[in-house]
Amino acid sequence: MPRAVHTYTIAIHPDDYTPSYEPPLEDSASSRWALYLQGAGHTVRWVDVRRPDILDQLQGCDAFMWRWAHFDGMGRIARRLLPVVEHELGLLVYPDQNTCWHYDDKIAQAYLLKATGIPTPQTWVWFDRTAALDWASEAPYPLVLKLASGAGSTNVRLVHDAQESRAWIAHLFAHRVLSLDDGPRPGGNLLHRAADAARLLVRGSIPALRDNGREPQTGYVLFQQFLPDNAYDTRVNIIGNRAWARRRHNRPDDFRASGSNLLDRDPSGIDLGFVRLAFRVAQALSLQSCSIDGLYDGDRHTLCEISYTTPCWGQHRCPGHWVLDGEPETGRLHWVEGHMWGEEAQVEDLLAALERRHGG
Repeated sequence: MPRAVHTYTIAIHPDDYTPSYEPPLEDSASSRWALYLQGAGHTVRWVDVRRPDILDQLQGCDAFMWRWAHFDGMGRIARRLLPVVEHELGLLVYPDQNTCWHYDDKIAQAYLLKATGIPTPQTWVWFDRTAALDWASEAPYPLVLKLASGAGSTNVRLVHDAQESRAWIAHLFAHRVLSLDDGPRPGGNLLHRAADAARLLVRGSIPALRDNGREPQTGYVLFQQFLPDNAYDTRVNIIGNRAWARRRHNRPDDFRASGSNLLDRDPSGIDLGFVRLAFRVAQALSLQSCSIDGLYDGDRHTLCEISYTTPCWGQHRCPGHWVLDGEPETGRLHWVEGHMWGEEAQVEDLLAALERRHGG
């Protein structure tokens, strides 16, 4: 990590999402950020976004880094705090608002990607129950049903016909749900309401909705075109002008690839059309980093959704990465052999942005 012209103080909120079966800190971005920053002569200040004095903790810092995730209520904090840190305190932030405001929100992404001309499967978002039920009679089945929030193929279901679709529509407009595992039951919403009424009479209250750190979902339904004949998707991670890619094969007897852990990192098997599509997304949306899940729609390269972050080992376990020289569609893709932590690239880009800001 080269030393910058200036020295900076970087605030970091710690993260460690490493599961028990992985080596310690294997999925901790903050520990690697700190290592690279301190190695380049900069000061790291550890901060805690859950404390009420977080804005005071950030005083005197030049930048703030926090790899926030889609669980433990982190989104509730990030969507309220990060715009203030970036726009009012004026700190450089990773992830900045362009990069993360739409994270774990498939409805926002559907609007954003369509508005910017990014190819995706056709998507229908309904906020009107009656209109959605009418549409369901003529919809092109099968369809993929999704909640706005979810990862690793959670909250994703294949809906086969109008009867199944109408049951889900009625359910999602009548109930607050945290998971599509809490689906419509035989008998429909009338039995739901009768069961709630019985619990109210017996116990004096209805059990509280369990909290998994996500916002409860209700009052909408999101369907997406089903793209058959995809035995895998192509996950591409972009950080600056660098790209890592791997193929993720579907779960057995399932159409879903995310979370399968059936990975192929051989670069010779990567369709570079997906790499170029990922660079196109990052450029069009001014993203510091992004991950796409690429699928074929016939011969067309499309993506289902985007994310600003991925497990740390996702990049590092790839045998190398591509560097883009030029525009996404036409520029040269240079292959760089060797394993690299994405967090090193994120620190390089953050320090370069600070140098530009300070005239270095």
